Amino acid sequence: MLIKRGAEADIYLIEWYGKRAISKVRKRKQYMHEMLDREIRRKRTLHEAEMINMAKRAGVTTPLLYFVDPNNAEIVMQYIQGELARDLIHQGLDIEWMGWMMGIYTARLHARDIVHGDLTTSNFIVYDRGDNRRLVLIDFGLSFYSSRLEDKAVDIRLIKEVMSSAHADLFDELFNNFVQGYSSVVCNEYTSSVLKKVREIEKRGRYARVV
Repeated sequence: MLIKRGAEADIYLIEWYGKRAISKVRKRKQYMHEMLDREIRRKRTLHEAEMINMAKRAGVTTPLLYFVDPNNAEIVMQYIQGELARDLIHQGLDIEWMGWMMGIYTARLHARDIVHGDLTTSNFIVYDRGDNRRLVLIDFGLSFYSSRLEDKAVDIRLIKEVMSSAHADLFDELFNNFVQGYSSVVCNEYTSSVLKKVREIEKRGRYARVV
């Protein structure tokens, strides 16, 4: 069953050996040469699977990978039954915990020079089964390796912008908790440096000329 149609890939809810699973299939781009398109989709599929595994090694909870088919540009992974962090935040629930955990996960990635590339509150899922309560980070399609402070600042800039626009009433509390979680993993000096870079990026956008 198709559950999401994206620009790069379609997401399906399927059954995989008796379990519900997610199938992510990168779509053929008709305007591109077929062989080139196939090779790009193959490489991006392998890269995304690698980034998911590396994030897990960094201590970030991600969906389990069940199957990777680079030739068909498909990844089959664990279906996470839970609620989007975005929706829980809208309800004013678990603000402190979610902000804190988002910051922790982001810092764990950045400490391994992993940039998520699409940090939004819609890409965090809260899995809650009694004593087993976790935040799960999804969608590593835009992730990449980088040691550049600016790339990591762009990651934080995006989730800060999402928090300030989609969750304006709770922004201060949410982002402060995010920063506290982030600094609990990396040193305060590094946190200050990356936040300074975030502010520089914001100023560039604010004063950019429109021609």
